[in-house]
Amino acid sequence: MSAWTSAAGPVYFISDLHVADTARPGTARLLEWLRERRGEASALFVVGDAFDFWLGYRASMFTAAFPLLHRLVELVEHGTRVVWLTGNHDPDPGPFVASTGIEVSEGPRAIELDGVPVLLDHGDLIDPRGWHHRAVCRVVRSPAARWVARRFHPDFAWRMSRRYAAAKAHTYDAPLPAGLLDTWLPKRRVEGFEVAVIGHYHRAAHHPADGITLFALGDWVGQRTFLRYDGDFALMRDRGPDAPPERLPPGDHAPPRGRAR
Repeated sequence: MSAWTSAAGPVYFISDLHVADTARPGTARLLEWLRERRGEASALFVVGDAFDFWLGYRASMFTAAFPLLHRLVELVEHGTRVVWLTGNHDPDPGPFVASTGIEVSEGPRAIELDGVPVLLDHGDLIDPRGWHHRAVCRVVRSPAARWVARRFHPDFAWRMSRRYAAAKAHTYDAPLPAGLLDTWLPKRRVEGFEVAVIGHYHRAAHHPADGITLFALGDWVGQRTFLRYDGDFALMRDRGPDAPPERLPPGDHAPPRGRAR
């Protein structure tokens, strides 16, 4: 279990960036926000779905991925430990990412923050909303699906991903599934965790429970939310470079209306 201490600097957690187009206002602000973390953050955990689509080809990468990868590598070069947990949109990191100094975790990861055991999980394979959600995510994470996907030319794969994204475009207004709080979270407490951090649901939430606290990270698509740890956990919403971030109180937080994507 990897261990961190707040004395080394703040630790950040983000998820569901879904980067696919650098022209989006949200992407531009994300890249700026990451630049602001240089020399400040001791660690950054990207808890899944950094990209709206990613396949880990051996000798090529998608052009749209370069700006975000560049920012993450800059953080590594400035002493920040960057850890990328794969998600259902980026389940196959391939060999290139590891060569940049970014650490990759395929699946949940257990860490300690000042001695507090924390579980990180993108959340797609624990989705209690129905077996079909979990089944689809298991398929896209399977070695067979990776092998088949890599047989396609990267340009073709990217075009297909954009068509799929356009067909699946929707908003995220549903609260966290009750099964996460009623069933999944108590089991993590029994396993010894005191904090659980998840992505996937595009819902920013802070739920203190009996002996364990759940943080759902929301996303950067419509909410620009993140979790910061500097001796205390704070779920926050970015308000741009000219205003301090808003600290969100415990509860389940809907995305703000009218936010540029």
